[in-house]
Amino acid sequence: METTKQNGPQPRIVIIGGGIAGLSAAWQIRQMQGQHAVHCTVLEADERWGGKIITERFEVLDNGRTVGPFVVDAGPESFITRKPGAWDLACELGMREQVINPGSETRNIYVVDEGRPVQLPMSPVAFVRSRLISTRGKLRMFQEPFIPARRDEVDESLADFVSRRLGREALDKFIGPVLGGIYNTDPEHQSILTTSPVMREMERNGGSLVAGSVGRMRAKAKLRKAAEAKGETLPPSFITFRDGADLLVNELVRQLDETPAFDLRLKSEVVAIERVDGEESYRIHLAGGEPLVADAIIFATPANVAARLLQAIAPESAAALAQIRHVHIGTISLAFREADLTFANPISGLMIPRRERRLIDAMTFTSAKFPDRVPAGYALMRVFFGGGAPHTMDLDDEALCHTVMAELKSLLDLQAKPLGYAIQRWPASYPQADVGHLGRVDQMERGLPAGLAVTGSSYRGLGVPDCIEQGRETAAALVQALAG
Repeated sequence: METTKQNGPQPRIVIIGGGIAGLSAAWQIRQMQGQHAVHCTVLEADERWGGKIITERFEVLDNGRTVGPFVVDAGPESFITRKPGAWDLACELGMREQVINPGSETRNIYVVDEGRPVQLPMSPVAFVRSRLISTRGKLRMFQEPFIPARRDEVDESLADFVSRRLGREALDKFIGPVLGGIYNTDPEHQSILTTSPVMREMERNGGSLVAGSVGRMRAKAKLRKAAEAKGETLPPSFITFRDGADLLVNELVRQLDETPAFDLRLKSEVVAIERVDGEESYRIHLAGGEPLVADAIIFATPANVAARLLQAIAPESAAALAQIRHVHIGTISLAFREADLTFANPISGLMIPRRERRLIDAMTFTSAKFPDRVPAGYALMRVFFGGGAPHTMDLDDEALCHTVMAELKSLLDLQAKPLGYAIQRWPASYPQADVGHLGRVDQMERGLPAGLAVTGSSYRGLGVPDCIEQGRETAAALVQALAG
């Protein structure tokens, strides 16, 4: 017997994937219930909600004494408000009082250059004095306002864009390590239109990055002034939640779970989907339990998972999705006594370009951003791995910790031993937006039959605010289509 969970004539939407994109799609459906009544089922294969939004809490032993908790976001830890998806959702959920502004701590970020950490210049004076970029490289960067602007919509790699505007040295030693670290990718392949469209927008609208940046700063100041005139306060550039990013997921799930006609299911893996003969609906087969019937499906999964599920019902779209690469990424969060961390210079983060061929990708001091998330007198460091050295994903926990500590000793002369650690691995699950990515997404969407849609980090933006906005837009369009 097939389970439909249908409530009268309500259309049935099934969302496959309970990460932030899928949950945001469900929230949008909930917000539209007054105008368009829909029965919504959310299926998540894992035993927890939130996808890569994971907040871990652990304790350590220090001289026989239990110390903790150490609170760390294994995945995304803060969200940009220039893209308002996360901020708007938090406000709708009634979470404004739990939002905090993470400490910036951008003054002491280093980039590895020829095996040595060099401080990243964060001001014009520091840039002029920095040995990171040669005099010749700096002179090339200063020419940027005079480089002719491209005003077309043709995609290019981040490497090509930065080299064209600022020179190759700026790419290799400055911009590349920073953006490559953020997106866990090789700038030679990274699509500028997908991952950094604002840079092309500044070039197109302002004629150069310098002019475009000035224009954006003026526009931001104007918005802030207008808000102050109305007695309003704009959110900070970045936000997160007092006790960890998973508070957003937990509150979202709680309110969805209390909504009539909503059915949220963990440990519900979808294994196959087929068309129902003679009907404009789909039968969804689960690894355990009875199949579901849906009038519409939102695939809020990584592209490689969606490709497999769409193979039988939308082969052309599945083929386009299969072209999207996914790479490994992992994090290890290390707890130390603060007194044991003795560095020659203060440091809050470390970027490691792929050309350095190291076994770790980046490091950041979590406790510098979130001092309230560690006990007094202790520190928390988060290290990224798996991107530049994929084989590190296969190391067991002890071997991984040993490898990471050896790299930190080599790069930073770190002699301290961690009191404890927490590890999170995501094998082959981080999407890569290669050049031409948006064209492949368009091709995939054109091949989808009526009632099917995809959303999430594999498609039109990698960050949490992007995923929230995509999930909501996808759900709104699908509900409207079902309403006729």
